[in-house]
Amino acid sequence: MRRSSLVVMTAVLALTALAGCSDDEEKAGNEAAAPPAAAPVVSDDVAETAPPGIERPGGIDAQAPSAGALNPFTITAGGFGPYQVDEPQAELVDAGSVSGLKDAAGCTAATGSVMFGKPDVYFAQGKLAVFVTKSENARTGTGVGVGSTLADAQAKYPSGKLLSGAGGAQAWQVVDGTNALIFSTSADKVTAVAGGLAASVEKNFTSGTGC
Repeated sequence: MRRSSLVVMTAVLALTALAGCSDDEEKAGNEAAAPPAAAPVVSDDVAETAPPGIERPGGIDAQAPSAGALNPFTITAGGFGPYQVDEPQAELVDAGSVSGLKDAAGCTAATGSVMFGKPDVYFAQGKLAVFVTKSENARTGTGVGVGSTLADAQAKYPSGKLLSGAGGAQAWQVVDGTNALIFSTSADKVTAVAGGLAASVEKNFTSGTGC
């Protein structure tokens, strides 16, 4: 009787072991058959918006950081905020970006928005030709602006030249195509930055008015 029970128990244990092996083999087989995890997909949009470096256009501010291009206070030879060269006078008036229009030696002078530090704006033939800002918030892409030293402006824009204005005033002029920037100085410090059409910007500085 004991022997019969032992035989039965041995048979049960054997079947249990075989079932365990079968489960292990099935599990191993499933793991082996499982496909490898798919690699994460990076969209073309992400790749294009997050490159290791940014190719920038040429010009006097080619070395400017890309973030400066998004800053509305960034000054370029072609404009500052909404005050861009050739911007129609009527559109700026309608937008409330200028006020106090008056004649000024062959062109129309106006005052810009307080949001942008109330720059002086000049129009020729109904289009913006010159802007002049004294706001310390306004900077070029290389960081030069009101409060910078003349030496800093010269170092950042070595292609410029020294310009003399009325009453012995001096400025560093940088030409960029048909436009130009002028850093007006006093005691070797930049006190104002003007930009716009090259001939108009220079005339505005040397004569002190008009465009």
